[in-house]
Amino acid sequence: MSGKSLCQDLRGLRAYYSAPMPMKVARGVALLLILFAAAKAGQTGSVLTYDSPTTSALSHKVAHFDMKDATLVDALSKLSLEPIAGLHLGIEEIIRENRSEVADRSVRFSLTLHDESVRDILDTLCKSDNRYTWSTDGSSVNVYPLEIIDNSSYLLNRKLDSIALENINSPSDALNSLMRLLPGEQLGVAQVGPYNGYPESWTASFSHLTVRQLMNRLSEHDGPRGGWIWSGFVGQRFFAYFERGFQRG
Repeated sequence: MSGKSLCQDLRGLRAYYSAPMPMKVARGVALLLILFAAAKAGQTGSVLTYDSPTTSALSHKVAHFDMKDATLVDALSKLSLEPIAGLHLGIEEIIRENRSEVADRSVRFSLTLHDESVRDILDTLCKSDNRYTWSTDGSSVNVYPLEIIDNSSYLLNRKLDSIALENINSPSDALNSLMRLLPGEQLGVAQVGPYNGYPESWTASFSHLTVRQLMNRLSEHDGPRGGWIWSGFVGQRFFAYFERGFQRG
């Protein structure tokens, strides 16, 4: 099956859909989307919104940042492609209610910025689409809808007491372990563009963190510009991971 329907979720991201099945992550040129059907259950938490002084990439100045008739995600795509070492973006799109809804492009803007810091660019983007805000966690910058703050049922806000990852080769490999901890959730995974995975298998364990923070730790380990996106619609939501930015067509 072609990935045309998924282009409504992330323009430029193409994936192949398969019916619910045990987790398998495809590697190579093809993009794989795996869906897990579920009911709701498990512990919950709220979003972390403190600003971390360790995110040095925020001070990096971008010589020119121009957007015309663009959405927030269009602009974040452009920012992700800037060669800024240490800039790890975690992007959460507003989840649509059903498949028939097209990707939201209702809020569009144009801007021309010169010699602005990444921090100032993010501030400007969230003012241009005030449905969104941003914060930092570790070395990651998270951009997410304002409406999900303090929503304890929202997946990325859910707290994990602990999670152990053994010999994983990419962020998507961690989703098996995550699904065992959150049997009431539905999620999928896709990859955006060429993807090499971790240079070596990685074993790690974490405790007392949210799903958002777990995604951050996984992408921070994925090179100096690793990042992730959460997108889709109710019943077909997915993560997409990137190593050096992503294209939004």
